Amino acid sequence: MFYSREGSTAQIAQGLAQATGGTLRQLVDSHRMENGGMFRALLTTLLGLGTTLVDPDYTVEPFEAVVVMTPVWIGNPAPAVTTFISNAILKGKRVFIVAVGGTATNPRTIAKLEKRLRARGASVVGHSEALGYIPDPKAVRPSDEELAAEGVQLAETVRQAFESQL
Repeated sequence: MFYSREGSTAQIAQGLAQATGGTLRQLVDSHRMENGGMFRALLTTLLGLGTTLVDPDYTVEPFEAVVVMTPVWIGNPAPAVTTFISNAILKGKRVFIVAVGGTATNPRTIAKLEKRLRARGASVVGHSEALGYIPDPKAVRPSDEELAAEGVQLAETVRQAFESQL
């Protein structure tokens, strides 16, 4: 399960799904980001609130393992991911967290997600952090191929985390 606004999280998620044979579920925020929408989204993020999703599917019962992948916005998970966690039945689910940010480490985001997931009854088996698009327009952006390769590399870390919990 992932949310992606600019595409880096989506590319990493696709690489991970390809390498693991996992099912991809993309969350879509119903709010537009232009004309002040991004300001609303960032304020919502800072307050730790959710958003309204387009055609949400909160079903996780058929899955033994769930990967929650979010971009990092101002040190927080995206509101779409917060909404998913608040509505999915996660009790007893094993969950792996991936935070995709403009920096290589995002401990605050990981800690917030762990707290939310555990409050919903999930067992967090591990986490990883990935470097996505950097918000600075002067920065060199990783290519889609590099991001997908990052997802493929992430697959082994995810496998090991889930296997260690068996």
